[in-house]
Amino acid sequence: MNISPWKKRAAVIAAAVTVVAGVVAGRERPSMELVQEKPRVAAADDGIDLDKLRRPETSLPQSDPFARAFGQPARGGQAASAADRLVAPPLPFQYFGRLTENGKTEVFVMRGEELLAIADGQKVGDYRVDKITPASISFTYLPLKTKQTLDLQ
Repeated sequence: MNISPWKKRAAVIAAAVTVVAGVVAGRERPSMELVQEKPRVAAADDGIDLDKLRRPETSLPQSDPFARAFGQPARGGQAASAADRLVAPPLPFQYFGRLTENGKTEVFVMRGEELLAIADGQKVGDYRVDKITPASISFTYLPLKTKQTLDLQ
């Protein structure tokens, strides 16, 4: 049996229309229904003691590890004390000596195993050398803008 191409095309279209009509006709229309939440009534004898489920205040963490980072007050609404504020680390420098040549003085410090020649206004890592006197060297810890002094005696 030989079927012409237009009959094949008409048969495919008719099958597609039948499938689509079946899907559309089989669909359920959504209904609008008001749903009201019923108040929950706990049975008087349900056997659950909710007070046992509550965490006692003593088991809560007493310090907030993020309070310092975000500047939040400590627990209890009190502002952070001076001990809770961020402080600069101890100076990593040790005085090594000074050399005066032709009226010019150079000051040397050790940072670990490294020997450094420093001068006023120089930046050394996170520190700035503020002032060099015969008795001390003043530094500023730049991340916190904290002044620190290294005594030379």
